[in-house]
Amino acid sequence: MSIADMPLYTHLDRIERGLAAMGIAPGAAVRPEQLFALDQWHYHGTEAIAAAARTLGLTAASHVLDIGAGVGGPARFLAHTVGCQVTALELQPHLHALGVELTRRAGLADKVTHLQGDALVHPLPMVDAVVSFLAIVHIPERPRLFAHLAAALRPGGGIYIEDLCQRGPLSPQDQEALQTIVHANTLTSLDSYVSDLRNAGFVDVAATDLTPDWAPFAAERLAGWRANRDAYAGVHGEGAWSAQELFYATIARLYDGGGLGGARLVAERG
Repeated sequence: MSIADMPLYTHLDRIERGLAAMGIAPGAAVRPEQLFALDQWHYHGTEAIAAAARTLGLTAASHVLDIGAGVGGPARFLAHTVGCQVTALELQPHLHALGVELTRRAGLADKVTHLQGDALVHPLPMVDAVVSFLAIVHIPERPRLFAHLAAALRPGGGIYIEDLCQRGPLSPQDQEALQTIVHANTLTSLDSYVSDLRNAGFVDVAATDLTPDWAPFAAERLAGWRANRDAYAGVHGEGAWSAQELFYATIARLYDGGGLGGARLVAERG
């Protein structure tokens, strides 16, 4: 299966349906904040992006690279709230194309540059900071990726990652779900994640186990999703609801089993 089949990345018309429910016509201009409830596909939405901006000390003069940018939600949030330049790199053409269109409609094309390509090999601009939210787990050869990112960071530049990690043993059923539903190509312990950063030349690596926060978040998200079925499906479609229910249920089960964890990693290019 392709990563494009991951439930979270299907039924992308849910964004246009959500905008239509606000009275926004297809192709019409949209305020960036009107997209935030629709284009932030990670834990704690815009709060997580704002925390990254504070941690990295981003300013309007910063140039930020977002790895695994999806439809561009974090990139647009940073450009809109901080005023910085953001390069948003996404592997999947359909997510990239939608991101370009949403950025244009939000009036942020002068601040957000969308690139489509493989983060392992795509030429990268020189930047002040790198961010990535729940994307690196999909990318194979993580040591190679980190070396590539280190080369694109100015000395002293920071990297901020929120991602999944392995926290305990995984059953064969868990491993199959991680491959077929979550598309986890590089799921390792948090210690291995830290080692990969250090081996790529990053220093002052700070790793935080977010599992005590993310596991209950995932359980509450699933319960809320199921309770809100009729309302969500009425706007976005039954297929969109079902696809995300499958993904949310799988993630919640993996946390409950003790094998899946969440992590924040912050480091500096040496």
